[in-house]
Amino acid sequence: MLAGGAIAALRTAGSPAPDPSHPAAAIASHTGRLTPDESRAASRIAVDAATRPGTAPARGGQDVKKDARKDTGGGERNAAGGSGAEPLDTRRPPRAKSASSAPDGRAEVQLYDYASDTLITRLVDLRAGTVLDSARQRGVQPPPTLAEAREAVKIVLADRRLGPGMRDSYASQTGRRLTSPSQLLLQGMSFLGSRAKGVDGARQVSRCGEHRCVQLFVRIPGGKWIDTSRIIIDLSARHAAVIGL
Repeated sequence: MLAGGAIAALRTAGSPAPDPSHPAAAIASHTGRLTPDESRAASRIAVDAATRPGTAPARGGQDVKKDARKDTGGGERNAAGGSGAEPLDTRRPPRAKSASSAPDGRAEVQLYDYASDTLITRLVDLRAGTVLDSARQRGVQPPPTLAEAREAVKIVLADRRLGPGMRDSYASQTGRRLTSPSQLLLQGMSFLGSRAKGVDGARQVSRCGEHRCVQLFVRIPGGKWIDTSRIIIDLSARHAAVIGL
C-alpha cells in the first residue's frame, strides 16, 4: 500500500482550532508510535497552523504568503486545491538518550503545500494544540498518500486522451462504469524528472521534483492491472503526460 495511506482519512481543511484551555488529544502513556487519535489531532493542528496567529515561523524557506506561485490568496493548499496543506505523515519525534522517560506530548507532521510546492515539517504540542517549530524544503518528494493517488486518478480520468482508456479497461473486466478512484486499488511512487532523461516525452515532466509528480500502479479489485506505467501525473500543475520509459 502507499506510504502514509492512512493519512487520507484525516481532515485536511476547515477543522476547528483546538481550545487552548483543553488538551488537543489524550496523550498516550507511552513513548512509542502515535495513536490514531494523536495522529489525527497532530495533523489538524499542523494544517490549521497557517491560519492561526502566533504560529512558529518557517525555517528553510520564505513564508508561503511571499513565496506562493499560484493565486491562492496567500494560503496553503492541498492536492485537491482546498484550503490547508496536504498531510503526508505523522510520527513521534526522536528523543535524546538523556531525555525523560515521561510520555512525550509532541508530534512531528509532514505536509505538502501545493501553493508553494514545498514540503513542510511541523513540530506540534498535542497538549497545548500549538506549533512549536516549522521548516520548509524544496525538491523533497516523499511517497504519495492514498488521497494524492486518488487525486492523480481524477486527473487521468479528466484527460480527454487518457481517461477513455482507463474507463474502457475497467468496464471490459467488470461490466461496470468507472466513476470514482475508490473503485480501484492504488499504489504509487513519487516521480522525478531526472528519471526520464533521454526518453520520449521527457520535456513534459522536466519540472517533476520541483513539482509533485506521481507514477501510479492501478489494479481492479479481484482482477488485472490497468497499465499506467508510462503515465506521469503532475499534481502541482494538474496534468498528465505519457513518456517512453
